[in-house]
Amino acid sequence: MFAAHPPASVVASDDFAHPRPRDLGVQSAMVSLTNTTAPDNEQTLRLLLVEDNPLFAEQICAAVAQQAQAWSIHTASEGQQALALVREPRQHFDLALIDMGLPDISGLEVIKACHKQFPDLPIVVISVVAAEPVVLSAIEAGAKGYLLKDESIQQITKGIAQVMEGIYPLSPSLARFLFKKLAGEQNTAAHDTDFKLTPRELETLRFLSQGLSYDRVAQQMGVALSTIQSNVRNLYRKLNVRSQVQAITKARNHDLL
Repeated sequence: MFAAHPPASVVASDDFAHPRPRDLGVQSAMVSLTNTTAPDNEQTLRLLLVEDNPLFAEQICAAVAQQAQAWSIHTASEGQQALALVREPRQHFDLALIDMGLPDISGLEVIKACHKQFPDLPIVVISVVAAEPVVLSAIEAGAKGYLLKDESIQQITKGIAQVMEGIYPLSPSLARFLFKKLAGEQNTAAHDTDFKLTPRELETLRFLSQGLSYDRVAQQMGVALSTIQSNVRNLYRKLNVRSQVQAITKARNHDLL
């Protein structure tokens, strides 16, 4: 697909005023892909790459280098670093690739911030997280595509090219889930919107909708894992659902989230 084009120039960029030891491997990997150190210009596209795995970040840079356009890559290995970059004055990006499993905050928060700051920015998740509630939450937060890290580098390269053409990529396994969900979803008005959820049950549901595991939810709420498991059982019973994704979807349909 890209044989007709010479590799694009990839310009590594460090957009943070303070040293970021965790990012050094990523930045080094990016610089090794190109000999150019030219600054941004009007023809150079700007990519925000939020990824804490240096080896995978290098693969992403290799995929970007296969594109016909010239790219300036701006990286963050942690969510807070990404938020600071997004909120810089006169900032802009042409594409954002965001991992959901960041070491400090959820990638979902980064997606929300990007979508709020740049409503038209194409945002694509590239993650190992394939849990149905996380995928739905990312799309609802503003993501326009979702690729799994177990895809081949060729598929990721194709996905990046599709985004720039206005086609938003979705890993096949996720596409099957979404189409199945849409096909089986019933648009029925609720006769009883008072599910009598306790504040702690609602808090549990909110954390789960952000893609956190039961263990992480327990840590965030300062309770035992067994308490979270009990809250989930109560949520299923009160909402009359059988899965986590059904519980989150129903809660959103009734403006509980």
